[in-house]
Formats: sequence, C-alpha cells, structure tokens
Amino acid sequence: MAEIEFSIDTQTGNCETKINGIQGPNCEQTARMLKQVLGTPTTDRKTPEFHARQTPKRLVGANE
Repeated sequence: MAEIEFSIDTQTGNCETKINGIQGPNCEQTARMLKQVLGTPTTDRKTPEFHARQTPKRLVGANE
C-alpha cells in the first residue's frame, strides 16, 4: 500500500516528505505532484525502494 509520510519541524517550518510503497517512475510522478503543492525541495534523496526493480505481473491462464 502506498503512503506519503510528512514530518514538519515546528522550529524551522521545514517539511520532509517520504514516499513509501511506490517504486521507480511511479514514485517520480508522485514526487512531481507533491512538488506542485509543497514547492521545490531543498534536498531530494532516492530510497532503496525507488531503485528496486519492478517485478512484471504474470497473467495466470493467459497462454495456458
């Protein structure tokens, strides 16, 4: 399940977001939408989940 986690530093007002459960290009698309709402981030770090290879889904019974 996809989640977007927000952490806001009440001292500085800085907001950190973390996207969980979305891999690769779909994560980039979600991040672009967040940038439209929150503005340009000061840093952008890719998590190991971003770099994970997506496993193609096999349709059961398609060629059987």
